[in-house]
Amino acid sequence: MTWEMPAGRAGHFDMCTSPWLIFTEDSRELLPRLPDGFADHVITDPPYDKKTHEGARTGASADKDLGIDFDAIDGDVSFVGDCVRLARRWVLATCAMEQVGAYRDASGESWIRGGFWHKPDAMPQVSGDRPSTPGECMAIMHRTGRKRWNGGGFPAFWSVPIERSDRVHPTQKPLALILRLVEQFTDPGDVVLDPFCGSGTTGVACLRLGRRFVGVERDPRYAALAHERLLAESSGLTLRAARAGQITLL
Repeated sequence: MTWEMPAGRAGHFDMCTSPWLIFTEDSRELLPRLPDGFADHVITDPPYDKKTHEGARTGASADKDLGIDFDAIDGDVSFVGDCVRLARRWVLATCAMEQVGAYRDASGESWIRGGFWHKPDAMPQVSGDRPSTPGECMAIMHRTGRKRWNGGGFPAFWSVPIERSDRVHPTQKPLALILRLVEQFTDPGDVVLDPFCGSGTTGVACLRLGRRFVGVERDPRYAALAHERLLAESSGLTLRAARAGQITLL
């Protein structure tokens, strides 16, 4: 299966010989140039609203500066239209609870429902004068047509601890969470597009579960990090092991 590069790029990308690709580009400029049905699914973690960014606690260790260093999205989730157009089936986007309505309105008839990622180890409210945030939401959408997923009748609720030990990105989602989403919403061999791929966690999950992956990340630093993680995963290594110079026995 050969994928033509978007306009403005030379050559082609053969998904048969390399199961993943990272574009270093702003997804809002790239997505409109991609053809309908470019991928089987979209699974992504876009920026959240400004208030959430400002109040975020990264859980990073004291010797790492992993503060959020990219712009928030306040109400403008117009990219959802392109995501639905590009997907043959499911579109999943993590978001703050306050953003669910914006995704519902932007997706129109493609809207299914909101899901929830529960954080059993969520930070308590330091002031103690109000409840703390229990987790984050999932905007679940589907291109018009028959729906199918691998989760049976289970609710759209995932309880997974925050990523702490292998954190390399300020809003990095737990690999355990993304593995569940990829397993439940996609099938082996499917192509998954992530327009806001950050450090490439969705790509790692896809490779581990036998899916193909196309990521888009506008920040060259994070695009390079995603590329490094996927190279390590392709060799059967974690990023930490690859950086330590370990080699796989396979």
